[in-house]
Amino acid sequence: MAPAPARRRNPRGQGGQLRDEIVTAARELLIENGTDSAVTLRAIARKVGIAPPSIYAHFDTPDQVVEAVVTETRSLLVRQLETARAGAEGARERLLADCHAYLVFGAEQPELYALLFSRPRPKGSSTTEERVDQAVRQLAPIVGEPIASQLAPAEAFSILLRDVADAMHDGTSRAEDALGTATALWAALHGIILLRARIPRFPWPPPGPLEDEMITRLALLEGPAPN
Repeated sequence: MAPAPARRRNPRGQGGQLRDEIVTAARELLIENGTDSAVTLRAIARKVGIAPPSIYAHFDTPDQVVEAVVTETRSLLVRQLETARAGAEGARERLLADCHAYLVFGAEQPELYALLFSRPRPKGSSTTEERVDQAVRQLAPIVGEPIASQLAPAEAFSILLRDVADAMHDGTSRAEDALGTATALWAALHGIILLRARIPRFPWPPPGPLEDEMITRLALLEGPAPN
């Protein structure tokens, strides 16, 4: 394999650009190989076009680079859910929108999605204290503060839980337990993403009707399933 072309040195004050390029290279290696074992300092350096020691200005180990990819992926998933639900009117529609956004993310980014659940959240998570505190305030009326404090860093699940609670509040869901219903939905969404990805030869029905039926049944949503 031909070596990567030498990378031009960043101007002074733009070291953050190199960090971003390192994380991008690690993400590409993960997607290409389907495993974080492919993320080595040498492989990253080759992709970016730098000498491996240059990485040490930003990361000490390949594991730290992978954790940066995980953090970036979590943020991307949350943004996708928030974007989907922002255009929906009503709690029922928001819940359906973020469930479908979750499914789309898993289908379009299977390697990165799997990575989210292959590693425990590290201590000192990048989720800021301010965002955690805000999530706790939103979740505490639903599940109580002790549980809210445990759930707040899991931002994607927090969105799902809030939307289940809102649908219960406005009567579009007949569910009686917001946390239990959100957990069942999350487990079902996770399961169908992994099953479709890992057993592609199974005669799956086209995406859409199966997922709609699953969501409306588990969330006990009133009204017809969306077309």
